Amino acid sequence: MPITKYDSDRVLTEETRIFAQKVARSIIEIQPVVNNIADVIVLLEVLGYSPDTLKKYGFSGFYDLSKYLYGFIDAYDNSDKNKEEIVKSFYKQIPDTKHRIVEGFSLIFPWLGSLMLLLVFGVSLWMAFGLPITITTAFIAGIFLGLVITEGILQIFSRLFTFYHDQDNVCEVKRILKRNYILLSLIISLAVCSLYGIATITHIPYNLINVSVISTVTISLHRTSYMIIYALKKIKHVIFAYSGAFVTLLSIYYFLPNLIPETSTRYFVALGAAFVVLSILAIYHHYKIISKKSGSVANNEVLHFFRPMSVTDKTIMSRLSIQLWETMPHFLFGTFYFCMIFSDRILSWIFNPMAKHIGLPMEFNSVYHAGADLALLVLLSTSIIQFVLMSPLYLQIGNMTINHKISEMKKINSFLQQRYKRLLTITIISAITTVVILNFAASTIVFHAGGSQISIQVLRIASISNIFLSIFAVNSLFMAFLNRTKIMALIVIAGTSIVVIAGTILAQSGFENIIFAYLGATVMAAITSTLYARKIVKNAGTMFFSKYV
Repeated sequence: MPITKYDSDRVLTEETRIFAQKVARSIIEIQPVVNNIADVIVLLEVLGYSPDTLKKYGFSGFYDLSKYLYGFIDAYDNSDKNKEEIVKSFYKQIPDTKHRIVEGFSLIFPWLGSLMLLLVFGVSLWMAFGLPITITTAFIAGIFLGLVITEGILQIFSRLFTFYHDQDNVCEVKRILKRNYILLSLIISLAVCSLYGIATITHIPYNLINVSVISTVTISLHRTSYMIIYALKKIKHVIFAYSGAFVTLLSIYYFLPNLIPETSTRYFVALGAAFVVLSILAIYHHYKIISKKSGSVANNEVLHFFRPMSVTDKTIMSRLSIQLWETMPHFLFGTFYFCMIFSDRILSWIFNPMAKHIGLPMEFNSVYHAGADLALLVLLSTSIIQFVLMSPLYLQIGNMTINHKISEMKKINSFLQQRYKRLLTITIISAITTVVILNFAASTIVFHAGGSQISIQVLRIASISNIFLSIFAVNSLFMAFLNRTKIMALIVIAGTSIVVIAGTILAQSGFENIIFAYLGATVMAAITSTLYARKIVKNAGTMFFSKYV
């Protein structure tokens, strides 16, 4: 029987050679594009070949046969056009720029709409300057507390929800929602007990604490309930819900003075009605998920790599302790990022010289807020740009890997490096442009919002600070992309410490000087994150794919 040389130690019979050629044809029929030996091994197992069969034809195992096949398997696919079409079929569609701009706008719509209402009408979902100062202080203190205690939880469960929802793991998605609300309830209970404990020690009237408790609970429930809508990227629902809430709030607040003459009562009634409007769509999406049962995937649906052939409401229970431990850096980053941004506001309340006149340990500082809050427009403008450029990155990298081999990793590294430089450059230009416009119109806008000359000074420093914070945001996006969340968490923890410690010292010479502590924290965050980001971006592609090896 004729033989074919295979290696220096062994020759293959003609029967073995024919067997290998038949196997190669079978593999090409089900997988025309074979990139490596590992693919061949997997396909051999899929085709049902056994180790005994391989040994019968002179191969020691799957790897032995795969190594032999890989040398000539491409010869069985002579249709370059067919191969190109097959490769293109694996491409993921990238959302167009217009769609990404709309989606990015929807993500910041609640904050942008609230700021616009505040500047135009002096009222928003979060505050109303027409309320008594004691009620305003208690109300916004609860809002800030709700933001801080929910941000870390949202970072954890939004990631888990998205991961399991993409798998169609119905049972685990329901379990994630249940655990989310249980953990939130525990944290809210602890926060509420702390508020009443502080009131007892400092002799703060309980009616004011009740206001703080209500605002903490409502903002926490609202943000947690909307986690589903944001995770599912229901853009139209977000805009529709908040537009309806804004219209409801303004209509009740401005058009029902005869029915509800007392300002504070009318505002909270309007706010409660707006909360109900916002909750309608959240309840609807929760019901859709909770009511979902087992089923099968449609025949014409392309399956995700992780997704099963069918969905079921009974799966192995995941361990919450492991999930919390793995996502702890995201929890710390989300919590302390908010603290770094807003802790200077709380310090301005504590060192507000007017606080002693109302008998509270602190007082809402409208002068400081009029400048610092307006400066947040810098972050809102740059966040849209960052979303537009970063949101399709995973899909673009996935498409590149279809045509590029491991040996061509330099091309992927170069792509990520260019994307980082482009995003950083456009962010800086956008932030500076927004700062120039804000400072040019500062006097008109600030005085309309109830500020003063001090507010303008705060606005100028805060807007410059937010340029550096925008730079940190760019770096943090790439650090998160490359799974370096721990470094991000350490940076924002250090930034919060700078604001609190330096702000307390600077406040001794005037509450308006607290803004310089915020400036110092953002400069530190920008410089530190830039140095680290430039280091890791050099081998970004390698680091990204190392997560999956």
